Amino acid sequence: MTSWENCTLLFSAGARPLKDARDLTLGELLLANRFPPSLFQAYEVPGDGSLNPVPMSRSLGDFPEGRKVVLQCVRNTDIDALQPAEVEPVWHAETPVTEIYDFQYAEDSKEPRHRVHLMDAATMREVIFGKISEFLVRAGDPLPLVAGISGGGDSNTLVHGLSRYLANRQLGASRVTCFTLVMEPMWPESAAHRAQTLCSQADLEHRVLHPEDIAQTLRMSSSPQLLWEDLSKLYGTDLAHFFGTFLINLVGRAISQEVGASSLLMGYNREDVMAELMFCLMNGRRPLEYPRKMTGDTEVLMPVWDVPKVMLDSCHPDFSEANYTERVDTTAVRRSSIYYMAHCLDALVPQMSISLLNGTAKLMDELSGWQELTPIGGTPLLHTGYGDAEEQHKILTLLKGYFPDWQL
Repeated sequence: MTSWENCTLLFSAGARPLKDARDLTLGELLLANRFPPSLFQAYEVPGDGSLNPVPMSRSLGDFPEGRKVVLQCVRNTDIDALQPAEVEPVWHAETPVTEIYDFQYAEDSKEPRHRVHLMDAATMREVIFGKISEFLVRAGDPLPLVAGISGGGDSNTLVHGLSRYLANRQLGASRVTCFTLVMEPMWPESAAHRAQTLCSQADLEHRVLHPEDIAQTLRMSSSPQLLWEDLSKLYGTDLAHFFGTFLINLVGRAISQEVGASSLLMGYNREDVMAELMFCLMNGRRPLEYPRKMTGDTEVLMPVWDVPKVMLDSCHPDFSEANYTERVDTTAVRRSSIYYMAHCLDALVPQMSISLLNGTAKLMDELSGWQELTPIGGTPLLHTGYGDAEEQHKILTLLKGYFPDWQL
């Protein structure tokens, strides 16, 4: 039997150890049991009949030996009807690699069902690939289409999901074009090899575009690497993810135009969509549409929009782990904060993010309230209507130097 003392938990980034359970603060102990610390007030009980409020940042080791600490729920929240710490495991495999959380409210009985379904990679692939196939059927068989495959966990699932869809509908694989960008260190060659392996297994056309191919496809006057260097000088290397999304979308739309496709398949996951929704709302903006969004003449389709990232990664765990070890370890702090929050939602109440996403989409559809993307004349770029005019002019002037066909 392995004891806690013989087990060390590490973050993969920097191999930093997690805090020992004995060193957790009162707030962290609550979080470990799926309780938000702000829902409780902590009191030290000296033993003289008094209660002394104490901050949640203290740990049990900070108090004198034998001293009691009380954690009092501070508002009318029926914890018994939620029981968030009582999770029933449901085994769907002997050696699971991932899980799906399922929460059913107690209503009046105060007997909620909070389950975690433990699955292996093969079972998860069946679930995800089936979802992708069903999404494309509901989208009206949008062929021909183009799919962006990065070699990472999210978009990798699109490959065999597409294969499942084509087989079920008895459609030819020639109507799907997959592509992967290579530009060190942002998109390494090894990621393209992983994408190529999957596309070969599924018998799908796969294009690998290196910097010179990207420049040719987008009719650039110079390398996208030089564009990245110029942009990072202006805005810093934390711009990496934004630049990556920008370039992938431009290339995907260009290939779509070339092959006569009106749909671009992308592997945006649940936390991606939730983070973007929160960003829009936090900044007083209307949400951008999901899981289908028009970008010019091309409709971006998001078939795994409601699937947590960890479930997508588990479909090809070796590929996903390799992707994380290669990833450029930089991103904007505010971007990190909204992604952190997107992951926190379901950590406290499973499926809460889906409730928010579904409710927001229903409301936006009823009000015709989605944020529309308007073209920036003479370019393939789209604008939300927000932003500083002077800053927009500066970035467009820089881009014009790399895209001479643009008419500004």
